[in-house]
Parts: sequence; structure tokens; C-alpha cells
Amino acid sequence: MSDVKASFLRRLLTALCRGLVALGMQHTGGEPGHPYPPLPPGRAPELKGPPARHPERLRPDIPLSPLEQALQRELEAG
Repeated sequence: MSDVKASFLRRLLTALCRGLVALGMQHTGGEPGHPYPPLPPGRAPELKGPPARHPERLRPDIPLSPLEQALQRELEAG
């Protein structure tokens, strides 16, 4: 009977330990991921608008506000 209790206790503690590790990873942000590889110089991706039917889709019939124009110039300058 003691073998059954020891086996049950071992499985219970293993599951508890794994659960606590998972909970800790959620609260601390998990393991650090791998950063994206750097782009070659002068090879920045082209700016594109949101995809079709996106709620923030650009409308060519409405001019950009002064703030939006300044942001666009800043993004295009690199």
C-alpha cells in the first residue's frame, strides 16, 4: 500500500511543480525569445498600408492631417 501512496504523491508533486513553473513563466514573461535577425544596411522593408477590409485602411480621398504628414515624413526618412 505504501508503494501506491508514494507513486501517487510523486505524480501529484510532479504535476504541481510543472503547474507552478508554467504559472511563473506567465507572470515573468516566459523564456526570452530569439530576436529577429538584423536587416542588411539600406534594405528596410517598404511601408505598406493595412490589408484590405482592415478597420484602419487608408482612404485616398481624405488628406492626411498635419500630424500624420509629419509621421509619414519621419517614417520615410528612416
